[in-house]
Amino acid sequence: MASTPSDITGATRILGLIADPVAQARSPAMATALLREHGRFGAFVLLPMATPAAALGDVLAGLRRIANFAGAIVSMPHKTAIVALLDQLTPAAMQVGAVNVVRRDPDGRLVGTVLDGEGFVTGLTAAGHRVDGAACLLAGAGGAAAAIAHALAAHGCASLTIVNRTRAKAEALASRVRTAFPELAVHLTDAPASRYDAAINATSLGMRPDDPLPFADDVLGRTRLVAECVVAPEMTTLLERAHARGVAVHTGVPMLSAQMELMLRFMGVDLL
Repeated sequence: MASTPSDITGATRILGLIADPVAQARSPAMATALLREHGRFGAFVLLPMATPAAALGDVLAGLRRIANFAGAIVSMPHKTAIVALLDQLTPAAMQVGAVNVVRRDPDGRLVGTVLDGEGFVTGLTAAGHRVDGAACLLAGAGGAAAAIAHALAAHGCASLTIVNRTRAKAEALASRVRTAFPELAVHLTDAPASRYDAAINATSLGMRPDDPLPFADDVLGRTRLVAECVVAPEMTTLLERAHARGVAVHTGVPMLSAQMELMLRFMGVDLL
């Protein structure tokens, strides 16, 4: 049978999603749809690569040696750990200290950047929510949280309060943000009297139905908007509770959608 542009052949270049777990991930379906839309499916294909934390180094070492491996989206829990395993970082990734997409250069060098923060802000503003002048509460201090914290600051949020189960990680993120944006008010404690324009979950809490909430329950009565980074389920328990209380909600899907084309281009996909 004659080959068509949608066929996977010996010339197909492989893209990956490096994460654990991957079963719930939307990236492969979203990337496939975009590749098909631009007539590039078959020239490229994106595959889920279930990668436990202990195997991350071995997986990257193997991918370096696969000549038709073009790059990978990096998701939880690897966005911070992968930084030390790469050959080069973009200035944005160096500032944030995290990576969510990797490109393999022809010589096997792995180059990483981070697009989570800009993707989150782009999705938020496209939905009609303002970042400029906003008081923001951010749960998390990992890779996605770091990228979002820097993007919120870069886009002019008025204040940023970071809460995290491990306070030392929150302090480290706050220090990096203060260094990059010394004029920004950065706090580490959610005062019960504080009110927010946006409360943002940048942790993995919500992926499982029995996960605790990333915020104290009373936060839902002190914020105008609750926003997620978790994409599956799209309506997490946090968003359902916020919606039930009449609080505006913003799912994690727009963040991923806003950066998918950017991630594919970074990995060398020549979208037509």
